[in-house]
Order: sequence, then structure tokens, then C-alpha cells
Amino acid sequence: MFLYLRRSQGLLWEILLMGATIAADCPPKCICDIFKVNCRNKGFVSFPKNLPLNTRYLDLSRNSITEINSLQINLLSDLVYLDCSHNAISEVSKLDFLAGSRVAYLDLSYNTLKRVGATTFQTLASLIVLKLAHNKIRNVQNNAFDSNIGIRELDLRNNSLTFVNVTAIKTLSGLHSVYLSGNPWDCQCTVKDLSQWLQKDKSLFPDDKDTVCRSPNSMAGIKVSDALNNILHICLAPLDYFDYIFFVMVGVTIFISGIIVATISGIIMVYLDRQRKYTETDDDIEPVLYPPAKSNMRFSQINT
Repeated sequence: MFLYLRRSQGLLWEILLMGATIAADCPPKCICDIFKVNCRNKGFVSFPKNLPLNTRYLDLSRNSITEINSLQINLLSDLVYLDCSHNAISEVSKLDFLAGSRVAYLDLSYNTLKRVGATTFQTLASLIVLKLAHNKIRNVQNNAFDSNIGIRELDLRNNSLTFVNVTAIKTLSGLHSVYLSGNPWDCQCTVKDLSQWLQKDKSLFPDDKDTVCRSPNSMAGIKVSDALNNILHICLAPLDYFDYIFFVMVGVTIFISGIIVATISGIIMVYLDRQRKYTETDDDIEPVLYPPAKSNMRFSQINT
């Protein structure tokens, strides 16, 4: 009985101490509870400091924060849920999440992000939900999510994507839903693979009906999943009369150019060969010495 009471008192002191620590470290204006910090809509223009080290749930949404403080965020080794939506964050790098391996939910929607690089979320191996909607993202690199194979929900709505390489997303084997609507999709050859994927796995794209082409004008408003035949017609269009004339002209030009080059090369080679032989002939001729005429006359007189 005594041992039980002693353990209970020890647990009570730990809880009280934890509460005191949390209260002492809670940033101004924020509301802190056990493992949870709520700084939503508190007028922050920079990442708050003095966050409790045991924070697991952090809500920083609806402020004016321009960047994630890598030092502060990397001290939160137990962080699982991070909401930074509705801020002014323009760039995120892996340095911001070096200790964020446990983060499972990350909301960066309604910011000003412009790209998703190969290492942006590299350290977030436990990521399950990634929200990037309502940014200015123009490019998602092919291997952007290679380290995030556990992602089940990916939200890329309302960005500036005209195309996306589907290999960047197809690597996510556990994917349950992808949101792509609100982007200015350019339904030409670069969107062919995406259109095929949308047509094949419509259940994976809850907003398929709103994922429409912006260009070219002939396909504006058509669902990307329904634009496959038109895209294939553009990419695999048959050659017309003028295309054949062009190819014939190019072939003839290349053929004539080849003949001219070969002829000139042959003439030069023959000329150089003859010059070499002429030089060698001159070098091989030995001079013949004839005795003076007077000596011959005297030798004849003596003999007679």
C-alpha cells in the first residue's frame, strides 16, 4: 500500500512538473496544453520561440510567418502534427526538418511556395498527410517524394502546375488520394501520362471532375482524364503533304552536300599524293659526272 501511494505521488509530481514546464515555455499569446501548442491567428510575423520541447501538436496557421525557424522546429523531436497554413512562407528546405522524422501531418497550404525540390521533404520519412494547396508551385521534381513513401494524402490544388511528371507521385505506393484541381493544366504531350493515370485510377483523384485543361484553347474546360484522345492526336499526329516535301528537301540537300564534300576531299587527296610522289622522284635522281672534253682529247692522242 505504501509503495503504491509512493508511486502515485511520484507520478503526480511528474505531471505537475510537466505542466509547470509547459506553462513556463509557452510562447506569448499562444495556448499551451499537454503536448499541444495553439498559436492560431495570433499575429505572429516570425516563427515563435520558447516552444515546449515535448510539443507534439503545433498550430501556427493564419499568421504572417515568412519562414520556418529551423532551430526552433528541430528542437521538437516529438512533433507529429504541424499546421503552418495561411502564412507567407515562400521556401522550405530539408534543413527546416532535420529532426522532423516523426512528423506525420504537415499543412503548408495557403502560402507562397514556388517549387517542390528533390530534398524539400527528404527528412520527413513518417509523413502521411501533405497539404500544399493554394500556393504558387510551378514545378515538382521527379524524385520529390522518394523519401516519403508513407504519404496517403497529397494535396496540390490551386497551384501553377501546367504539367507534372507522374513518376514523382507514383512512387508513393500507399497513396489513397491526390488532389490536383485548380491548376492551369496544359493538355498537350507533357500531360499525356497524367491523363492516362487519371483515366485509369479515377478513385485515386477525388476532384477529378474539377481537374480540367486550361490550354490549348481547343481543350479548355475539358477534364484532363477525358482529354487523352485529343492529347494523343496532338502528340501522334500523322505527317501531311508539306512535312513529306520538307523531309525530301532535307534529304536531297544532305545527299548533294555529301557528294560535294566527298569530291573536294578526293581532289585534295589526289593532289597531295601526286605532290608526294613528285618530291620522292626528285630526291632519288643521282647526278652523272662527265669528264671535261679536253682530257678526252689528250687521252686519245697518247693512245695513237
